[in-house]
Amino acid sequence: MKKVHFIFLAIVAMACTVLVACSAEDGETGPQGPQGIPGIDGQDGLDGTDGQDGTDGQDGNANVIFSNWLDADWNVQDDPRAKSMNILITEIDNIELRNRSLVFVYLQQWGTSSIYPMPNAGRWSNTLYSYTFGNNGITLNGITVTLISTNGVDLTEFQYSGSRGNRFRYVLIPESAQSGKLDYSNYEAVKSFYNLPD
Repeated sequence: MKKVHFIFLAIVAMACTVLVACSAEDGETGPQGPQGIPGIDGQDGLDGTDGQDGTDGQDGNANVIFSNWLDADWNVQDDPRAKSMNILITEIDNIELRNRSLVFVYLQQWGTSSIYPMPNAGRWSNTLYSYTFGNNGITLNGITVTLISTNGVDLTEFQYSGSRGNRFRYVLIPESAQSGKLDYSNYEAVKSFYNLPD
């Protein structure tokens, strides 16, 4: 019995030695298994935070209302020393114009490429070009542009005539598009900031 037991242990020891000597690299690679089921898509990540002051993107002009350059047309008053014209605003009503918008009117004149924010004397020393807006009167809705002589002398054609290059342009900026970073008296800065066409 001891002999049988010894032979059995010897056979087991030899089998273990043979198994240990073999490695997985000695056999051939089997065929690739079938494609597994795709996993479930992950959840979307959280939205990023808004930029801080100084890093926000430049404002666009999606809500800004502006006119083309409008030749002077003194359709309300046309006296030798005082003139006024009404520019009808159809894009917004007078309440919106008067209470919830910044309103700017710029002046371009004969003999100069300068553009002046109003109110202003423009290139003349004896004039004042100014404007009001959002009035309640039937004939004074929209924007009213006024030109007066400041020294009691009759205005000249070069100071008032649309055919002499006296033109106006309005820019209406609603609350949502207003910027505290902008000098609105600088026409070129306003034009660039809001991407206004020429």
